[in-house]
Amino acid sequence: MIDQQELAICKRRGHDLGLGLKLGWIQCKWCGAWLREVCTIEEREDTPPEDQQSALGSFERKHSRPSS
Repeated sequence: MIDQQELAICKRRGHDLGLGLKLGWIQCKWCGAWLREVCTIEEREDTPPEDQQSALGSFERKHSRPSS
């Protein structure tokens, strides 16, 4: 059984999952909680606010060459 106080502390420090989170369920070696990453892809037609845009996407848009 997972101690809820330990789980809260562990969540704040980000769990210790190594590199395996994208591979499915993985157990945190600090608190013992089982975790997995669940991604959601959203799309929109307008341009999102600057603070919500990824730095990589912004860099690519600024340095991309227009297609001829």
